[in-house]
Amino acid sequence: MMAYQHTKKVRGVCLVVTVLSLYGCASSQTVESGNSYTELYEGTSELTFSTLMPVESAEEAIARGDAAYRRGDVDEAVFEYIRSLELDPDNADTLYKIGAINHHKGANNKAASAFRLALEQDASHPGALEGLGLMMMKQREYDQARAMLEQAVAADSKRWQAWNGLGILADLRGDFASALDYYDRALALSSRNAKLHNNLGYSYYLIGKWERAEHQYHTALGISPRHERTLRNLGQLYTRMERYDEALEAFAKVMGEADALNTMGYIRMAEGDYPQAEVFFTRAAKASPSYHVTSNENLEQVRRLIERD
Repeated sequence: MMAYQHTKKVRGVCLVVTVLSLYGCASSQTVESGNSYTELYEGTSELTFSTLMPVESAEEAIARGDAAYRRGDVDEAVFEYIRSLELDPDNADTLYKIGAINHHKGANNKAASAFRLALEQDASHPGALEGLGLMMMKQREYDQARAMLEQAVAADSKRWQAWNGLGILADLRGDFASALDYYDRALALSSRNAKLHNNLGYSYYLIGKWERAEHQYHTALGISPRHERTLRNLGQLYTRMERYDEALEAFAKVMGEADALNTMGYIRMAEGDYPQAEVFFTRAAKASPSYHVTSNENLEQVRRLIERD
């Protein structure tokens, strides 16, 4: 499972004295303000787009960017959005779009810069709040993440990713009642979402409602049969329920047999069931010669624990 807030305004884009050429030889447009948003660009060389026709307005560039995005050309989409910003720098929606694309591509610094600039234009922009909040979660800045995600859903109650993030944060601080409510709100907006069903299942698991957890995990797998996080969580659940054949079957779909048996051993050891942990570590060592050293180290540890018990 796993599922973050930031209200401080930071200018994440460099200001340059001369405008970087974003249009190539096909355009002679210049920007009198001297501001450049090219620091937000992440992708193929800008020369790739040098033959694109110049744009007459920010609206035209946005329309071109939206069209590029719909056909999957995300680098061209960002290029066009930046062209629009050179003509209309105060557009929070466009900055948000750039941030969302960069975030999806893993260009986190550029994504954060775009989200922050969007919030400078519109402090209650729900998409930018959500995007930056989720990024704060990944950085484990949980208090800031929570504040941003709460602002996001206050501005737009249909942000399912923000509700999901709030659910994860609630689980992390032990507020399980709130977590369940947040996941339900997210699922009301995105019911066929394996990640959400998995997260709701894990929340039930944390409070000991294992049958409900199992139901949510199976719902998630009905949507996405190879959902790795769910299969790992289901294997963990079955190991704790002592349904070992089913646990091994779930784990084996995302890892080798030796790894699966070793994982089951760790789970039983954490539960204080040292004899059963010893069984799994022994089987792991036999399942893979290359795993022999690791499994035997685990065996030695669990045998020491058995002697103390």
